[in-house]
Amino acid sequence: MTATLPRSTPPLVRADHRAGPSLRAGSVIAGGVLFAVGNALHPMEHDDAALSAPTWAAAHVTFAAGALLVAGGTSVLAARLAPSRVAQLGLGVLWLGLVLMPVSSALEAYVAPAMGSHAFHHLEESIAWFSALAGLATLLGPVLMAIGAVRHRLLPRLVALALLGTTIGLLVSPAVAKEGYALIPGTVVFGLGIAAAGWLSRRPA
Repeated sequence: MTATLPRSTPPLVRADHRAGPSLRAGSVIAGGVLFAVGNALHPMEHDDAALSAPTWAAAHVTFAAGALLVAGGTSVLAARLAPSRVAQLGLGVLWLGLVLMPVSSALEAYVAPAMGSHAFHHLEESIAWFSALAGLATLLGPVLMAIGAVRHRLLPRLVALALLGTTIGLLVSPAVAKEGYALIPGTVVFGLGIAAAGWLSRRPA
């Protein structure tokens, strides 16, 4: 009589439904473009005339959506920036600023026009800690990312420097006639820079 050996059960393979690198990179690319477009639509100043501008709400909704899309795809950027701890830290800091941005954008898009610039200014003062946290993260994160990316040659130098657009725009804005003359081009450059980083991250560095 011949003994029958039990058949081995093949290991259970679970389907991976997580977004792949291409989809995550696409999220960063689309988000960066929307961020640039939204900021390009933004009026040059924050005043009562700006609050009634036809592009006011659209600008804030557009770049807020872009911020969320970039935040949603940051893992693909993390993979490309992995050799640099500084760049990884910067990406994490930027992610915080991006996910907080839609809160302030919604307030500016819909609450500010109802309150008027003077009353809204008092509201902003009451939540200054939130604005400081979100703003600092949005400004500091890209600086750390650019430093790490340039030092370790993780991104083309032009793309890495484009990430500094918002920070440089804010620093230059006191020297120009209107804040938007420097800040808006800076945020547009940042959006295009992060979109380019997403495009380059479709495949491993």
